[in-house]
Amino acid sequence: MAATLPDYEALGPLGGHALRLRFSGAFAGSAARWDATFLTLAHCRHTGDGAARRSFIDIGAAGPEGRQLTVALDVPAFDAATVAKTIIMVRNYRRLRIGRHWFGAEKRFDPT
Repeated sequence: MAATLPDYEALGPLGGHALRLRFSGAFAGSAARWDATFLTLAHCRHTGDGAARRSFIDIGAAGPEGRQLTVALDVPAFDAATVAKTIIMVRNYRRLRIGRHWFGAEKRFDPT
């Protein structure tokens, strides 16, 4: 059986708390190229985004490399399987619009 190649361009190594990547999808009924950053909630906490206690999708302006997209999820890291599931989630979400959209339960962090 032949190995399947990922249908995204990773701009850094997989397996960490943050990953930049590009992939195709749709936005507002048209084909889109996403210039994306995927973050874990733990990463958001340690980089000062204290508001990120819940998962979110943040859609920004279109740029030269694609439309800006930030996704923060309560996952331990972005390995290949988690990246694939996150891309599927974005592609299947039909009501995407510009701005930050919160979802899921609030994450409780241990005080450190």
